[in-house]
Amino acid sequence: MGIGIGLVYLSIRGIDWPTMKQALATATYSWLALSMVFAFLSHYVRAIRWKMLIEPFAPKPSTRNAFFGVIIGYMANYAPLPRLGEVYRCVILNRYEKTPFTELVGTIVVERALDFLMMGILLTLMLFLRAQQVYNMVMEKGQKYFHDKMMWLGAHVWIIVAALVVMVAGVWFILKTNKNLYNKIKKFVSGFWMGIKGVSKLKNPLLFYFYTVAIWVLYLLTAYTCFFCFQETSHLTLADGLVILIFGAVGVIISPGGTGAYQIIVGRVFLYIYHISGAVAAAQAWLIWGSQFVLVITLGLISLLLLPILNKNDNKV
Repeated sequence: MGIGIGLVYLSIRGIDWPTMKQALATATYSWLALSMVFAFLSHYVRAIRWKMLIEPFAPKPSTRNAFFGVIIGYMANYAPLPRLGEVYRCVILNRYEKTPFTELVGTIVVERALDFLMMGILLTLMLFLRAQQVYNMVMEKGQKYFHDKMMWLGAHVWIIVAALVVMVAGVWFILKTNKNLYNKIKKFVSGFWMGIKGVSKLKNPLLFYFYTVAIWVLYLLTAYTCFFCFQETSHLTLADGLVILIFGAVGVIISPGGTGAYQIIVGRVFLYIYHISGAVAAAQAWLIWGSQFVLVITLGLISLLLLPILNKNDNKV
Protein backbone atom coordinates (compact mmCIF):
# COMPACT_ATOMS: atom_id res chain seq x y z
CA MET A 1 0.00 0.00 0.00
CA GLY A 2 2.90 2.32 0.82
CA ILE A 3 4.40 1.70 -2.62
CA GLY A 4 1.03 2.42 -4.24
CA ILE A 5 0.54 5.66 -2.31
CA GLY A 6 4.08 6.75 -3.13
CA LEU A 7 3.55 6.02 -6.82
CA VAL A 8 0.24 7.93 -6.84
CA TYR A 9 2.08 10.92 -5.40
CA LEU A 10 4.79 10.66 -8.06
CA SER A 11 2.16 10.36 -10.80
CA ILE A 12 0.47 13.64 -9.84
CA ARG A 13 3.55 15.61 -8.78
CA GLY A 14 4.16 18.62 -10.98
CA ILE A 15 0.93 18.28 -12.98
CA ASP A 16 -0.60 21.42 -14.47
CA TRP A 17 -3.89 21.04 -12.61
CA PRO A 18 -5.91 23.75 -14.42
CA THR A 19 -5.01 22.23 -17.80
CA MET A 20 -5.76 18.70 -16.61
CA LYS A 21 -9.09 19.83 -15.15
CA GLN A 22 -9.97 21.51 -18.45
CA ALA A 23 -9.03 18.36 -20.39
CA LEU A 24 -11.24 16.18 -18.19
CA ALA A 25 -14.10 18.68 -18.40
CA THR A 26 -14.09 18.60 -22.22
CA ALA A 27 -13.49 14.84 -22.62
CA THR A 28 -15.97 12.76 -24.65
CA TYR A 29 -17.20 10.29 -22.04
CA SER A 30 -19.36 8.23 -24.40
CA TRP A 31 -16.11 6.61 -25.60
CA LEU A 32 -15.21 5.88 -21.99
CA ALA A 33 -18.56 4.13 -21.56
CA LEU A 34 -17.81 1.97 -24.62
CA SER A 35 -14.39 1.17 -23.15
CA MET A 36 -16.08 -0.05 -19.97
CA VAL A 37 -18.39 -2.27 -22.02
CA PHE A 38 -15.37 -3.94 -23.62
CA ALA A 39 -13.81 -4.37 -20.17
CA PHE A 40 -17.00 -5.96 -18.85
CA LEU A 41 -17.06 -8.39 -21.78
CA SER A 42 -13.42 -9.33 -21.16
CA HIS A 43 -14.26 -10.26 -17.55
CA TYR A 44 -17.28 -12.28 -18.67
CA VAL A 45 -15.28 -14.17 -21.30
CA ARG A 46 -12.59 -14.88 -18.70
CA ALA A 47 -15.26 -16.39 -16.44
CA ILE A 48 -16.49 -18.64 -19.26
CA ARG A 49 -12.92 -19.74 -20.03
CA TRP A 50 -12.24 -20.46 -16.35
CA LYS A 51 -15.43 -22.53 -16.23
CA MET A 52 -14.11 -24.64 -19.11
CA LEU A 53 -10.90 -25.34 -17.15
CA ILE A 54 -12.88 -26.45 -14.09
CA GLU A 55 -15.33 -28.79 -15.85
CA PRO A 56 -12.91 -31.75 -16.40
CA PHE A 57 -12.48 -32.43 -12.66
CA ALA A 58 -15.61 -31.01 -10.99
CA PRO A 59 -19.38 -30.78 -11.49
CA LYS A 60 -20.23 -28.13 -14.03
CA PRO A 61 -20.01 -24.79 -12.19
CA SER A 62 -22.50 -22.03 -12.87
CA THR A 63 -21.41 -19.24 -15.19
CA ARG A 64 -22.91 -16.83 -12.71
CA ASN A 65 -20.71 -17.93 -9.83
CA ALA A 66 -17.62 -18.11 -12.04
CA PHE A 67 -18.24 -14.52 -13.12
CA PHE A 68 -18.81 -13.39 -9.53
CA GLY A 69 -15.57 -15.09 -8.56
CA VAL A 70 -13.58 -13.38 -11.32
CA ILE A 71 -14.96 -9.92 -10.53
CA ILE A 72 -14.56 -10.23 -6.76
CA GLY A 73 -11.05 -11.53 -7.38
CA TYR A 74 -10.22 -8.47 -9.48
CA MET A 75 -11.60 -6.24 -6.73
CA ALA A 76 -9.48 -8.04 -4.13
CA ASN A 77 -6.39 -7.43 -6.26
CA TYR A 78 -6.60 -3.75 -5.31
CA ALA A 79 -5.93 -4.76 -1.70
CA PRO A 80 -2.33 -4.35 -0.42
CA LEU A 81 -1.60 -8.10 -0.58
CA PRO A 82 0.06 -9.59 -3.69
CA ARG A 83 -2.41 -11.46 -5.94
CA LEU A 84 -5.00 -11.83 -3.17
CA GLY A 85 -7.72 -11.96 -5.81
CA GLU A 86 -6.39 -15.18 -7.34
CA VAL A 87 -6.79 -16.95 -4.01
CA TYR A 88 -10.12 -15.34 -3.18
CA ARG A 89 -11.89 -16.38 -6.35
CA CYS A 90 -10.82 -19.97 -5.68
CA VAL A 91 -12.29 -19.64 -2.17
CA ILE A 92 -15.60 -18.45 -3.66
CA LEU A 93 -15.93 -21.39 -6.06
CA ASN A 94 -14.85 -23.78 -3.31
CA ARG A 95 -17.54 -22.42 -0.99
CA TYR A 96 -20.47 -22.06 -3.38
CA GLU A 97 -19.73 -24.84 -5.86
CA LYS A 98 -17.87 -27.27 -3.53
CA THR A 99 -15.06 -27.39 -6.09
CA PRO A 100 -11.72 -28.69 -4.70
CA PHE A 101 -9.56 -25.71 -3.76
CA THR A 102 -6.18 -27.11 -4.85
CA GLU A 103 -7.49 -28.01 -8.31
CA LEU A 104 -8.87 -24.48 -8.63
CA VAL A 105 -5.43 -23.06 -7.83
CA GLY A 106 -4.05 -25.22 -10.63
CA THR A 107 -6.50 -23.68 -13.09
CA ILE A 108 -5.33 -20.20 -12.04
CA VAL A 109 -1.75 -21.20 -12.84
CA VAL A 110 -2.91 -22.34 -16.29
CA GLU A 111 -4.67 -19.02 -16.79
CA ARG A 112 -1.60 -17.05 -15.78
CA ALA A 113 0.63 -19.14 -18.05
CA LEU A 114 -1.71 -18.43 -20.98
CA ASP A 115 -1.77 -14.72 -20.12
CA PHE A 116 2.02 -14.71 -20.02
CA LEU A 117 2.11 -16.42 -23.42
CA MET A 118 -0.36 -13.91 -24.89
CA MET A 119 1.65 -11.03 -23.46
CA GLY A 120 4.75 -12.45 -25.12
CA ILE A 121 2.97 -12.69 -28.47
CA LEU A 122 1.54 -9.18 -28.19
CA LEU A 123 4.89 -7.80 -27.03
CA THR A 124 6.51 -9.28 -30.15
CA LEU A 125 3.77 -7.77 -32.31
CA MET A 126 4.16 -4.41 -30.57
CA LEU A 127 7.92 -4.39 -31.18
CA PHE A 128 7.33 -5.26 -34.82
CA LEU A 129 4.92 -2.35 -35.24
CA ARG A 130 6.44 0.27 -32.92
CA ALA A 131 10.01 -0.88 -32.27
CA GLN A 132 11.74 2.42 -33.00
CA GLN A 133 9.50 4.56 -30.81
CA VAL A 134 9.67 2.14 -27.87
CA TYR A 135 13.43 1.70 -28.25
CA ASN A 136 14.02 5.46 -28.26
CA MET A 137 12.00 5.95 -25.06
CA VAL A 138 13.56 3.02 -23.20
CA MET A 139 17.10 4.01 -24.17
CA GLU A 140 16.55 7.66 -23.33
CA LYS A 141 14.71 7.23 -20.02
CA GLY A 142 15.64 3.77 -18.81
CA GLN A 143 19.32 3.28 -19.66
CA LYS A 144 20.73 4.90 -16.52
CA TYR A 145 18.14 3.24 -14.28
CA PHE A 146 18.90 -0.28 -15.54
CA HIS A 147 22.64 0.40 -15.49
CA ASP A 148 22.45 1.35 -11.79
CA LYS A 149 20.38 -1.75 -10.98
CA MET A 150 22.80 -4.08 -12.77
CA MET A 151 25.74 -2.51 -10.93
CA TRP A 152 23.94 -3.13 -7.62
CA LEU A 153 23.20 -6.76 -8.51
CA GLY A 154 26.81 -7.30 -9.53
CA ALA A 155 28.06 -5.96 -6.20
CA HIS A 156 25.67 -8.12 -4.15
CA VAL A 157 25.43 -11.29 -6.25
CA TRP A 158 27.15 -13.55 -3.66
CA ILE A 159 24.89 -12.32 -0.87
CA ILE A 160 21.83 -13.07 -3.02
CA VAL A 161 23.11 -16.57 -3.94
CA ALA A 162 23.95 -17.35 -0.28
CA ALA A 163 20.49 -16.23 0.85
CA LEU A 164 18.84 -18.48 -1.75
CA VAL A 165 20.96 -21.47 -0.70
CA VAL A 166 20.09 -20.94 2.98
CA MET A 167 16.39 -20.60 2.14
CA VAL A 168 16.31 -23.80 0.05
CA ALA A 169 18.26 -25.72 2.73
CA GLY A 170 15.87 -24.46 5.42
CA VAL A 171 12.78 -25.57 3.49
CA TRP A 172 14.34 -28.99 2.80
CA PHE A 173 15.20 -29.46 6.52
CA ILE A 174 11.68 -28.51 7.66
CA LEU A 175 10.06 -30.93 5.20
CA LYS A 176 12.51 -33.69 6.07
CA THR A 177 11.78 -33.46 9.79
CA ASN A 178 8.02 -32.89 9.58
CA LYS A 179 6.28 -35.75 7.78
CA ASN A 180 2.79 -34.37 8.45
CA LEU A 181 3.63 -31.09 6.75
CA TYR A 182 5.31 -32.98 3.91
CA ASN A 183 2.19 -35.10 3.32
CA LYS A 184 -0.05 -32.01 3.32
CA ILE A 185 2.15 -30.29 0.77
CA LYS A 186 2.28 -33.48 -1.31
CA LYS A 187 -1.54 -33.65 -1.30
CA PHE A 188 -1.76 -29.97 -2.26
CA VAL A 189 0.72 -30.41 -5.13
CA SER A 190 -1.22 -33.46 -6.36
CA GLY A 191 -4.49 -31.52 -6.53
CA PHE A 192 -2.68 -28.52 -7.93
CA TRP A 193 -1.24 -30.66 -10.76
CA MET A 194 -4.67 -32.13 -11.48
CA GLY A 195 -5.97 -28.59 -12.04
CA ILE A 196 -3.13 -27.87 -14.44
CA LYS A 197 -3.74 -31.11 -16.36
CA GLY A 198 -7.36 -30.08 -16.84
CA VAL A 199 -6.32 -28.11 -19.93
CA SER A 200 -5.48 -31.40 -21.70
CA LYS A 201 -9.01 -32.71 -21.02
CA LEU A 202 -10.95 -29.80 -22.47
CA LYS A 203 -14.07 -30.76 -24.42
CA ASN A 204 -13.60 -27.94 -26.92
CA PRO A 205 -9.96 -26.76 -26.97
CA LEU A 206 -10.44 -24.57 -30.05
CA LEU A 207 -13.19 -22.60 -28.31
CA PHE A 208 -10.97 -22.34 -25.22
CA TYR A 209 -8.11 -20.79 -27.19
CA PHE A 210 -10.56 -18.54 -29.04
CA TYR A 211 -11.68 -17.18 -25.66
CA THR A 212 -8.03 -16.67 -24.70
CA VAL A 213 -7.42 -14.50 -27.76
CA ALA A 214 -10.78 -12.75 -27.32
CA ILE A 215 -9.90 -11.67 -23.76
CA TRP A 216 -6.79 -9.83 -24.95
CA VAL A 217 -8.51 -8.36 -28.00
CA LEU A 218 -11.12 -6.92 -25.62
CA TYR A 219 -8.32 -5.57 -23.40
CA LEU A 220 -6.85 -3.88 -26.46
CA LEU A 221 -10.20 -2.35 -27.43
CA THR A 222 -10.66 -1.16 -23.84
CA ALA A 223 -7.49 0.92 -24.07
CA TYR A 224 -7.95 1.97 -27.71
CA THR A 225 -11.46 3.40 -27.35
CA CYS A 226 -10.26 5.65 -24.51
CA PHE A 227 -8.02 7.47 -27.02
CA PHE A 228 -11.12 9.12 -28.49
CA CYS A 229 -11.99 10.77 -25.18
CA PHE A 230 -9.41 13.50 -25.90
CA GLN A 231 -8.76 15.30 -29.16
CA GLU A 232 -4.99 15.15 -28.54
CA THR A 233 -4.98 11.31 -28.53
CA SER A 234 -7.78 10.62 -31.02
CA HIS A 235 -5.30 10.18 -33.90
CA LEU A 236 -3.61 7.17 -32.25
CA THR A 237 -4.14 3.75 -33.82
CA LEU A 238 -4.75 0.18 -32.65
CA ALA A 239 -0.98 -0.39 -32.82
CA ASP A 240 -0.56 2.47 -30.34
CA GLY A 241 -3.27 0.89 -28.20
CA LEU A 242 -1.10 -2.22 -28.14
CA VAL A 243 1.79 -0.15 -26.76
CA ILE A 244 -0.43 1.20 -23.97
CA LEU A 245 -1.78 -2.30 -23.24
CA ILE A 246 1.69 -3.84 -22.81
CA PHE A 247 3.16 -1.01 -20.74
CA GLY A 248 -0.04 -0.81 -18.69
CA ALA A 249 0.17 -4.54 -17.94
CA VAL A 250 3.63 -3.94 -16.48
CA GLY A 251 2.14 -1.27 -14.21
CA VAL A 252 -0.51 -3.69 -12.96
CA ILE A 253 2.23 -6.17 -12.02
CA ILE A 254 4.22 -3.61 -10.02
CA SER A 255 1.55 -2.48 -7.54
CA PRO A 256 -1.87 -3.78 -6.37
CA GLY A 257 -4.30 -3.13 -9.21
CA GLY A 258 -1.64 -1.00 -10.88
CA THR A 259 -2.37 1.85 -8.45
CA GLY A 260 0.11 4.63 -9.13
CA ALA A 261 2.41 2.49 -11.27
CA TYR A 262 -0.08 2.33 -14.15
CA GLN A 263 -0.54 6.10 -14.16
CA ILE A 264 3.20 6.78 -14.09
CA ILE A 265 4.15 4.29 -16.81
CA VAL A 266 1.25 4.94 -19.18
CA GLY A 267 1.45 8.70 -18.60
CA ARG A 268 5.16 8.63 -19.51
CA VAL A 269 4.42 6.59 -22.63
CA PHE A 270 1.91 9.21 -23.83
CA LEU A 271 4.38 11.95 -22.96
CA TYR A 272 7.65 10.56 -24.34
CA ILE A 273 6.53 8.33 -27.23
CA TYR A 274 3.53 10.27 -28.53
CA HIS A 275 4.53 13.74 -27.27
CA ILE A 276 1.14 14.42 -25.70
CA SER A 277 1.17 17.37 -23.27
CA GLY A 278 1.88 16.40 -19.66
CA ALA A 279 -1.56 17.32 -18.33
CA VAL A 280 -3.45 15.44 -21.06
CA ALA A 281 -1.09 12.46 -20.81
CA ALA A 282 -1.77 12.26 -17.06
CA ALA A 283 -5.52 12.76 -17.60
CA GLN A 284 -5.60 9.96 -20.18
CA ALA A 285 -3.70 7.55 -17.93
CA TRP A 286 -5.91 8.33 -14.94
CA LEU A 287 -9.06 8.05 -17.06
CA ILE A 288 -8.18 4.57 -18.36
CA TRP A 289 -7.17 3.29 -14.92
CA GLY A 290 -9.97 5.08 -13.06
CA SER A 291 -12.74 3.78 -15.34
CA GLN A 292 -11.58 0.19 -14.78
CA PHE A 293 -11.27 0.78 -11.04
CA VAL A 294 -14.84 2.10 -10.85
CA LEU A 295 -16.15 -0.77 -13.00
CA VAL A 296 -14.43 -3.50 -10.97
CA ILE A 297 -15.31 -2.05 -7.56
CA THR A 298 -18.95 -1.51 -8.57
CA LEU A 299 -19.37 -4.98 -10.08
CA GLY A 300 -17.40 -6.52 -7.22
CA LEU A 301 -19.65 -5.03 -4.53
CA ILE A 302 -22.77 -6.06 -6.46
CA SER A 303 -21.35 -9.58 -6.79
CA LEU A 304 -20.64 -9.78 -3.04
CA LEU A 305 -24.26 -8.85 -2.36
CA LEU A 306 -25.75 -11.24 -4.92
CA LEU A 307 -23.61 -14.31 -4.17
CA PRO A 308 -25.37 -15.40 -0.96
CA ILE A 309 -28.80 -14.33 -2.26
CA LEU A 310 -28.64 -16.22 -5.57
CA ASN A 311 -27.04 -19.31 -4.03
CA LYS A 312 -29.74 -20.05 -1.45
CA ASN A 313 -30.70 -23.07 -3.54
CA ASP A 314 -28.69 -25.42 -5.74
CA ASN A 315 -30.16 -24.28 -9.06
CA LYS A 316 -27.39 -23.16 -11.42
CA VAL A 317 -27.50 -21.07 -14.57
